[in-house]
Amino acid sequence: MKISDIRSRTFFLAVWTLLSLMPSSCAHMPLTEKPAPTVKTENQLPLRVAILPFVNRTPNPDAGDVVRKMFYNFFGSLNYLDLEPSLIDAKLRRQELFEQIRSGDPQSLLKLGQLLGVDAVVLGEVTSLGKLYALVYSDNQAGLKARMVTCASGEVVWEMEHTVHQREGDVPLSLTGLAATIIKTAMSHQQATHVQAAAELCMQMVATIPNPPAVSEPPPKIQVLVHNGAGKLLRPDDLLKIVMVGDRGLKASWSLAPLISSEPLDEIEPGVYAGAYRIGHSDCLPHGRIVGQLQSESGSHSQWIDTLGQVKVGAPTVLPAAVSRDTVLKADGGPYLVKRALVVMPQAKLTLEPGTVIWFEQLGIIVRGELQVLGTAEKPVELGRVGDKPWKGVFFDHSRGANILQHCNVSGAQYGLRAIASELSIKYCQFRDNQWAMVVESGSAEVRRSLFRTSAKTGVAARDANLMLSESIITENGSGGVLLEKTRATITSNNIANNGRWQLKNINGKGLVSADQNWWGSKHPTEIEILGSVTVGRTLGKPLDFSAEPQSP
Repeated sequence: MKISDIRSRTFFLAVWTLLSLMPSSCAHMPLTEKPAPTVKTENQLPLRVAILPFVNRTPNPDAGDVVRKMFYNFFGSLNYLDLEPSLIDAKLRRQELFEQIRSGDPQSLLKLGQLLGVDAVVLGEVTSLGKLYALVYSDNQAGLKARMVTCASGEVVWEMEHTVHQREGDVPLSLTGLAATIIKTAMSHQQATHVQAAAELCMQMVATIPNPPAVSEPPPKIQVLVHNGAGKLLRPDDLLKIVMVGDRGLKASWSLAPLISSEPLDEIEPGVYAGAYRIGHSDCLPHGRIVGQLQSESGSHSQWIDTLGQVKVGAPTVLPAAVSRDTVLKADGGPYLVKRALVVMPQAKLTLEPGTVIWFEQLGIIVRGELQVLGTAEKPVELGRVGDKPWKGVFFDHSRGANILQHCNVSGAQYGLRAIASELSIKYCQFRDNQWAMVVESGSAEVRRSLFRTSAKTGVAARDANLMLSESIITENGSGGVLLEKTRATITSNNIANNGRWQLKNINGKGLVSADQNWWGSKHPTEIEILGSVTVGRTLGKPLDFSAEPQSP
């Protein structure tokens, strides 16, 4: 139901305070030169423009989508008629062009213009979005190479390549008191830094695009939208809170289709609009995205597509404490909730079918039998936390089965995956924002085409085990990339770069670790942070391209 009388005014004012503080809380690296676009035409500017899917050249799987949406949000303040990205994507998918464009395959501009009904398109390649580690600081950065091209002639209207940097010390976003509380409730630290870097990048770049004369009143400007629902499960009676900042004195609203449409936002301070919605017991939305709207009295309007992350709403199905016989969980029975721990008994097999979502309040899954996670590229299985505290993760405890995890996303755990005396096969999985992504002890693991990113500690760790690691990305992990002890490991054809103190570290191992044909970053081979006894074969000069969507096995 609608919350017409918003009593949590302090929350919204604090968010506004936070937003005003954030740009000054990180010391910005001085640019070597101001953003310098290339404008190659003086002819009449196009009217209708489509911002096509951006090519992602980073190890962050969300980078292309996040930067494209942020670019669209700021582009909306110009006097072009621009199509909403979801409408563009739907048309491209019907013609089987979406993946081709996102992969950077050349297309006929004339045909794209006819298909989308536009005069020009914006093409982009995201070159960076995330954290770079240096000796005494970490550097949050966002980079984009983009151009606007007319469809009829192929003439370049605007072209620019730009990167923004934000350095931070030991305590990122040095906020105290109420502002620090708000950043934990409205968005995670990582979201804040990455989204802020993307916003600054796109704001600077869009400001250099030639702007045609306004046919009518220019669209209102929206500066930012934040909410407290990203990456969480909002259950009945939970409060979803939204704050949007833009031009003052206008009509503001937000939507969460198909659950909520054009819900009003109140202007609690000049240009600061806030609202809230209490989740009803019948509300259910597995995947939703918030869109903010701002409209003037004359009808001129603009919108902001949220980039913090999907909102998930619904009353979960509570799972029992133990699985004592073969059990299959399907997506349409969820989302599921584990209040403490879910134990798969030695004689049982638990199968998670495509699209299954499980949330954890405290502990996690303890596998003593067998676990089969059978997600697909289109419908991955998702395992995540409820609330702000980490859950324990997936623990294989002397498992007796042939455990398979494919297309599984694990986040927010103390150990994304931990295995003792168990056998694992891991393919096409993503471990992000955990304390430790994967730890294997006294067992074996074969890992292929997976992502280990933004762990507070280490990406991949193994002790007294056998490990095969190939075609995977290990990056932005705080302590280091791969940590081995008394382990026999074959590590080949991976991108292992940009981790905290080391890329690969081998403890108490003699000649047991082979690392061949890996990309270790742009450093000279003699400067790569490889510690201990490791046989390093060929070192690649550029990262392997894993951008193509993997096919389901």
